Parts: sequence; C-alpha cells; structure tokens
Amino acid sequence: FKLSLLQIAEVQTQTYLEWKEVHPPQLPKDAVPVFDKKSKQTLYVARLEDCTPCFYDSAKKSCSVSTFHGEFNLGHTVQNRKISFLLNKDNFEIFEWKKSSFGEVPPLPVETCNGYFIARNDFGLGYITDNSLITIGAKKQDTTENEVLTLNHDIKGQHLTITEYQIGSAKASENIAELKHFTASNKNCEAAKQQVKLDQGIDKTVSFLKTRTHTFGGTGETSVSGKVPLIISIGGKLGLKYDYSRLNSKTTSTVEKSLHSVSMEVQVPANHACSIVINSNTFTADVPFTGQLTRVYNNGEARRTLTDGIYSHQEVAEIQALVNPCTPLVDKKRC
Repeated sequence: FKLSLLQIAEVQTQTYLEWKEVHPPQLPKDAVPVFDKKSKQTLYVARLEDCTPCFYDSAKKSCSVSTFHGEFNLGHTVQNRKISFLLNKDNFEIFEWKKSSFGEVPPLPVETCNGYFIARNDFGLGYITDNSLITIGAKKQDTTENEVLTLNHDIKGQHLTITEYQIGSAKASENIAELKHFTASNKNCEAAKQQVKLDQGIDKTVSFLKTRTHTFGGTGETSVSGKVPLIISIGGKLGLKYDYSRLNSKTTSTVEKSLHSVSMEVQVPANHACSIVINSNTFTADVPFTGQLTRVYNNGEARRTLTDGIYSHQEVAEIQALVNPCTPLVDKKRC
C-alpha cells in the first residue's frame, strides 16, 4: 500500500525589520526615518551597543542620544561608537505613531531592546522606559501624553508566491513507526481465517510562514501559490500534487481529512493467537525556497518584498502489514 498522508510546508512567522551594525556610522539602505516635531527634521532610528536609542542626522553624519542632567535632557552626539540602524527591508512594514498617556505602551511598539521603546512629543524624539519619556533637549516628561512608534498591522490580506526551490540544499530522512497492533485468537479445534482491517482518518496539512528576526504577529488572510516540488526530485518515492492554501492565522494552511483502509486475511491455527503489526514508513524533506510576499492593508495600500523560508514535507510513502509467528493459547480448548 502506498498512500500520501501528510504534507507540511513551514516558515517562521516574523516581520521584515532587522538591526544592522554600521561602523563608522553612515546611513544604510532601508533605514527607518522618523520626524522630529521640535527641529522639523527627519532623523533615522538607531541604537547603541547597550540598547540606548539614538537618532541619526544624515546631514551632520552624527547620532544623538538623550541624557538626564539635573532637570533637563541634554542631547549630545556620540563619537566613535558602534551604531546599529533599524532597517525595513523594501519599505515593507508600515509604521504609525500611536498616543500613549502616563507611560503606557500601545500594541506592536518599536523596541530597540531591553525595554526601550521609540517615542516623541512636542519637545523632540526620545524613548519610553520605566514609565517615563526622555527626549532630546527638553525636560523629562513623566505623565504627559506622548506618541510611541508602532507597526501598522491592519492587514486585509497577504499572498506568497513561491518562485524557486533549492533542491540541492534539501535535507531528507525516513522513519518507520507503528500505526496499529492487532491480535487474532482462535480457540476452536480447527484452523480459522480472520479478517484484519485498519480504517484511519488522516489530516493532510500544508502551511507556509515567512522568515525574519523580530516577531510582532499580524492579522488578515494569507494565500499561497506556486509549484510544489516533486518528492521524487528530492529522494522520495512519490510525487506531490499542488495545494492551494488559505486560513485566518499567522500561518497559511489547509487541512483535509482522508480515510485510508488497510485489510488482510490471516490464517490462525487451532488454539493459537497471531499478532499483526501495521507500520508506516514516513518520508520527511526540508527544502529551502524563495518567493515574493505581497501585503494589502485595509486602507488599500500594497507592499511587496522578496522572502525565503523552508518547505517541510512529510509523507507516508508505504504502509506494511506484518504477521508475527503464531503462539499457542494458554487457556486452549481440548479437542
């Protein structure tokens, strides 16, 4: 018996933001801009090695941080320090400022690390930590209404188009597992035939997620299109059919229930018992892929970016029914 039972394609669900260290500091591609209300300038989000946020001025080629001295926060530039910039690959993610009162942090905030959240008010740019706002060149604000930089995940839908599989980098393995164990007993004085049957419902699942380093989650529907690699091309025994997948969750998946049946006839000698074991041979393969992810927001705006991930395939390639040697019954009948 050869059955296609389980298929899974999986990539880690995360956003397209990352931190990139640049030394000496210079503005990299895809750096995230923020508008400073006080100076009316556009600066760029960065951080120091200790997670302290700083804001890079591309004209002055310097990064300013906030310090607290007496009752004022004095902005100063850092020299000869390692600086990491926040990057938004292909401008894929959308940012928005959300109001924050009394140090409350709204959902999906932009964090440098260790609890530093990018924020601003009319006095300048800064960050929230320990329920206070520290800004550049102004008094420390403990209870004022501020704005926190957040990700916009008001997403209507996403579509992942698989363009290529790196078959040469695939990793494959096989595993044998026991599905069912039967015992057929015959307490009669003549040999008897017994029918052994296994009916089992199998969930067939395909799911795709995308790969990045900062997890923030998301909403909306995701669909997937593209060719599924033939399992024979990566060392398997069977070919696969294409599956279109769709589900309201962080993953994109489809689940189908199929009923598979295995049956056999066993000749059981008089006053004997025979055991039957049904095993499955499962083939597993992890195949890297590349593709394009298109995201549409509820306001109608669309963003696109290239993506990569792992297509993980599991398939029961073979089912075997094995009859073990029959043994005499302990409480056998006299004949």
